[in-house]
Amino acid sequence: MDKNITRFVTGIGIIAIGLGLLLGNLNVFNFGDFIGTWWPLAIIIAGILILVNDIKNYIWALIVLAFGVALQLRELDIVTVSPWQFFWPLVIVAVGVSILVNRSSARQLVSREERDDIRAVLGGSQQKNRSEDFKGSKITAILGGVELDLRKAVIKHDATIEVFSLMGGVEIKVPHNVIVKNQTSAILGGVEDGTDQDVSKNAPTLYVTGEVILAGVEIKN
Repeated sequence: MDKNITRFVTGIGIIAIGLGLLLGNLNVFNFGDFIGTWWPLAIIIAGILILVNDIKNYIWALIVLAFGVALQLRELDIVTVSPWQFFWPLVIVAVGVSILVNRSSARQLVSREERDDIRAVLGGSQQKNRSEDFKGSKITAILGGVELDLRKAVIKHDATIEVFSLMGGVEIKVPHNVIVKNQTSAILGGVEDGTDQDVSKNAPTLYVTGEVILAGVEIKN
């Protein structure tokens, strides 16, 4: 449903731009002046769509929405303060708030004794796990990179990998016979799941949770 709303709004927006350009070329409507004044509406709509598509990222949706409103008010000469003076400080605050309140929870809790902790701060770490009953890992990458190879490990039941990556990179290689569930929160970053999901419904599930901030995570076989 949410994706349908996004496609609908995007389609309407493209049609409106096309009609505006057409009317402008026909000298029926000054589309250039309209865009010059009301272009922040695109940012406001983007904030609304973020909120509709993923309520968990409401903090970022509200920041984008507030930024768009502030830009629009400035274009209308209602306020004179530049929104850019507040944008980046608010982004930094939002990162901290997201870390505190948006911790992703896995379906299966893993105790410290059952998991491996991998850390890379201003450096790199490569780990190969050949456990006969892998249950989970905790990965921390801060201005560094971590590579975790689980292709030789056995996941008998559900397992959890908790990731915290700040301006770093994480690569996770998983066996072919597991289902990967990405439950991370990406903040100005991205998570790419390139695994083969054509497995049995009864296959064990590997949950990847945590925060990815100004960083990237790649999951593959």
